[in-house]
Amino acid sequence: MKKVEMIKTIQLAEAKAWLRLKESQVKNGKLNSTTRDLKERWMTLKCLMGSLDIESDVELEESKIALNIMLGNFRSTVF
Repeated sequence: MKKVEMIKTIQLAEAKAWLRLKESQVKNGKLNSTTRDLKERWMTLKCLMGSLDIESDVELEESKIALNIMLGNFRSTVF
């Protein structure tokens, strides 16, 4: 696997993990055991990315959806 392909694979895995985490937070709450497991998986990927000096790809569809979930929750609690 080429380095560029490896980076894109890791970025996609992180984006998907982040999306699953945000969906679980909305559906099950932050204290739910499934949500905590998903957060741990996402944080593990973020640590891996940090150690490899890889940034998240915010242009991936999964990243955009997760961000919209976060913004929707923020708007519903603030406004």
